[in-house]
Amino acid sequence: MNTFLNPSSFRKKILYVFVFSSVCLLQAQKSQPLDSIQPKHEVRLDIFQLIVLPGIDVSYENYIDELSSWGISAFLNLDSFYLEGYRFERFEISPYYRLYFWNIKDNNAGFFVQPFFSLTKGIYDTYDQNYQNYNEEDFFGLSGGALIGQKWVNKKNYTFEIHAGVGRYFAFDKGNAYQEGTAYPRINFSIGKRF
Repeated sequence: MNTFLNPSSFRKKILYVFVFSSVCLLQAQKSQPLDSIQPKHEVRLDIFQLIVLPGIDVSYENYIDELSSWGISAFLNLDSFYLEGYRFERFEISPYYRLYFWNIKDNNAGFFVQPFFSLTKGIYDTYDQNYQNYNEEDFFGLSGGALIGQKWVNKKNYTFEIHAGVGRYFAFDKGNAYQEGTAYPRINFSIGKRF
């Protein structure tokens, strides 16, 4: 009788193959822990804007490689009367590109440089020739700038970031030459999560 085709012998061989395959799969999973899977995305909330204005500034970052990324941030000013005098934008969208330097331990962390562009809608004050009376004018502007900063990442992929920079308005839909050349600061500290 052929023992290879014997049903009980055949079941044993299938059982051995199944056990061997299961052990190999478990070993493969052990050799690549979950922590070694590198996240490619990050979402951040700017705490500085929330406290100072109040305003909401949310950023999304997508990692290109270990040392560069692209992203976009959106800002909404909740200070409808602009009492704080820090930001006069009602709304802003800023795409950016980021380069990281001098970090050996973590990908996309450490010191970084970030050029950005912004599409902005807000208000500005116009004065008469004697600087006694003023009016509030709406504007829609395009600006650009750069900033530098530092990012830290913990083992659970939470991030903390600080940065500071400056931007300059290039164009307004209103023809006010003084306002078109105006520079403005960008200060931020934010908390985020990578996934």
